[in-house]
Amino acid sequence: MKGMKRSITIVLFATLLSACTHIAAVGADSPAQLVERFVAGFNHLDVDAMKALIAEDATAYLPFADNAARVQGKEAILSALTPMFGAERKRREGPEYLHLQAADLAIQSAGSAAVATFDVGTSEVHSRRTLVLIRRHGSWLILHLHASNLRKHVPAG
Repeated sequence: MKGMKRSITIVLFATLLSACTHIAAVGADSPAQLVERFVAGFNHLDVDAMKALIAEDATAYLPFADNAARVQGKEAILSALTPMFGAERKRREGPEYLHLQAADLAIQSAGSAAVATFDVGTSEVHSRRTLVLIRRHGSWLILHLHASNLRKHVPAG
């Protein structure tokens, strides 16, 4: 009986340890690492990678004309991104479909919250991104995403 209890205890401990390792691997260890994973998720048009970075109660403002209202919740955000990711996959070749880089990254931290701002634009467009981050269960997650695109002024010839 003692041997069985010990075996059960070991199995339970291993299961809990595995679950904790999985939780830690899902998010990010630092705000900068989260931004890196966020940009990589977009570059690979990987909804599952994005899913791992977004808090369940997250909100977003996305730069889509047909979705101008605030998007509430992780699933709604992923549902809004999925068609765009699908369209881009058809237009481009992968596995890295986009070649975004977080330029001018600034991170402001305050305890278990942080704000990351950066631009993933091109020579023609500013693609500004603001991520409000929160630390939960030892990992950083996106609590709010604000995305805006603005054409750069090109002087006349």
